[in-house]
Amino acid sequence: MPIFSKKFAYKSAPARNRRVEESDCPRIHEKLEEFRNIHLQLDNEGGYTFANGSWTSNKNPRDPKSSSGQKLKDDLTKLSEENNLLQLKVEILVDLLTENTIEMNEIREKLMK
Repeated sequence: MPIFSKKFAYKSAPARNRRVEESDCPRIHEKLEEFRNIHLQLDNEGGYTFANGSWTSNKNPRDPKSSSGQKLKDDLTKLSEENNLLQLKVEILVDLLTENTIEMNEIREKLMK
């Protein structure tokens, strides 16, 4: 008995009788448009569609819920106008304070002499 004998010999796989033909396996016809256009539904809003490399919204423009974007834009313009007005008021008040301080310093100099 040899020392390095193959105690467990594996059986070789049997040869295939024939090749698998295309007629044996039916082709699956998938709609490629389903893979090219991705639909994404978030919450109860209209959702989004990815087509031709960009995301588009599926919201109905007549739906009152979809006008929230327009409402936000209107609020943004209103708040930026209000912010500009307040900055102008602060600038005017700083100018008035500066003039008043200059006048007070002139009065102090006159009183000190």
